[in-house]
Amino acid sequence: MSSSSNLSRGTLEFPGMRPSNAEGRGNGGRGGGDGSPEMDMLLSQLEAQNQQILKDRKARVFAHEAPNAPAQEGGADSNVDWEFWGSLINNYDKVTRAEPRKLAQSVYLGIPSAVRGTVWQLMAKSRSDPELGAKFHRLVAQKTEPGSEEAKHEKQIRHDLARTFPKLEYFRDANGAGQEGLYNVLRAYALFDPEVGYCQGLSFVVGPLLLNMPDEEAFCLLVRLMHTYGLRGHFLPSMDDLQLRLYQFEHVLRENLPWLSRHFQEQGIMPTMYVSQWLMTMFAYRLPIELTFRLFDVVFAEGLDCLVRVALAVLKRSQTRLLSLEFEAIMQYLNDGPLFAFYSHAAPDMLVRDANLITSVNARHLERLRRQYIDEMQRRMEEEDEGNRIRVENQELREECARLRAAIQDVTAAHEDMVWSQKEVQAELEDEREEAAHLRQVMASLKAKQPSEQPAVADLQDDVDRLAEKNVQLTVKNQQLEDSLQDLEEALIQIKTLYAESENQRELMTKKFEDLKRALS
Repeated sequence: MSSSSNLSRGTLEFPGMRPSNAEGRGNGGRGGGDGSPEMDMLLSQLEAQNQQILKDRKARVFAHEAPNAPAQEGGADSNVDWEFWGSLINNYDKVTRAEPRKLAQSVYLGIPSAVRGTVWQLMAKSRSDPELGAKFHRLVAQKTEPGSEEAKHEKQIRHDLARTFPKLEYFRDANGAGQEGLYNVLRAYALFDPEVGYCQGLSFVVGPLLLNMPDEEAFCLLVRLMHTYGLRGHFLPSMDDLQLRLYQFEHVLRENLPWLSRHFQEQGIMPTMYVSQWLMTMFAYRLPIELTFRLFDVVFAEGLDCLVRVALAVLKRSQTRLLSLEFEAIMQYLNDGPLFAFYSHAAPDMLVRDANLITSVNARHLERLRRQYIDEMQRRMEEEDEGNRIRVENQELREECARLRAAIQDVTAAHEDMVWSQKEVQAELEDEREEAAHLRQVMASLKAKQPSEQPAVADLQDDVDRLAEKNVQLTVKNQQLEDSLQDLEEALIQIKTLYAESENQRELMTKKFEDLKRALS
């Protein structure tokens, strides 16, 4: 992909465009005094605009803090190639196509503070939609219902205003232009993008924009930064893009700083504990404001991928110190300690130089990690779906086992009742047989006696016949009970077989589910 096509999207191929020292000095030698009349006119216009801004109540207070900032942003502007920057502002597309390498080199050296806000907007193409600026004013004027989600966002925004760049005079006054601008832009974006609304950390992204342009332009640039550059994915409820960045960072940390990565793992320190804040605020929460501007220069030129390299460069610079610390000391060093102190006192382009030295972390490598992350997430989702399916089947098998156990209990009770009834019939049948045998003996005895006793014999014969008939009935009933008992025994065997098969299947499903849980963990 050509550099010009990258520039058309507001990105640059940084790793292959690092300026040499000679080139940097060459650019600096083309000072503003040797420019063409057109450039002189442009500079006069820019100077007039700057003076107008400085007279406004929204004065850029960061200018007053220049003595504490890196020296380049003070007197170094006098060595800037104003002719190049003027040409870029007058005809951005033409210059980016004609001189992409020089643009990259110039961005590395730092965009001049006088034109920084304008160049950011040109890189991001945030001025391409005039309707967006008008929408900002409508959103600022829009009323919100008490108790609504928007009202909750407003309350949270107001709560965070005083905690945003508290050391900068511009944002210090609760009734000043700085906090007013922050509130207007953050509230307008919360209304513009309800899915994101307002998230803590977003104010540190908006602050540097407001220090370089009016509220309306800052809002338009924020929309571009969120939707085109992909920062929005860091603030969505799912934080999908943030998870991707953390995944990429974890891998490049292991590849480039293996000892430090292993040490962090041994201490139980995960990237989510420290890198998330850096990525969400684009390091503005930790860096001095002038270094923040320099990093924003690179972000608008290259995109958010550079944040991964910057995070790695910062850790590499302090690797020796971090390897000597344990968990609590490491967390303090990363979040509140002097991790960025070196860059606060070093040359202003040192942070960008350190990041550019990490050549292995390039767009191609990060894209490969992105595809790898998507594949892993897809596989994990499939495994989770399989786990859910196994859980459902396991629950169905549990319910089926419960039904079979209940059926076994019912059949067993019926079987016991049948066995008891059979025993009663057998006992009754045995009694009848004994009585019939006794009667046959009595009848035979009577037949041998006198004929006068024949009527008694006839009576006894009738009793024998009745007993014989009853014996037949009991025999039939006993046979029926035996047949029913056999049927119940066969049904019980079938139910126990089904229950055993169901238990085996449930145990198999449980084993599969446990294996899947171990695989997911």
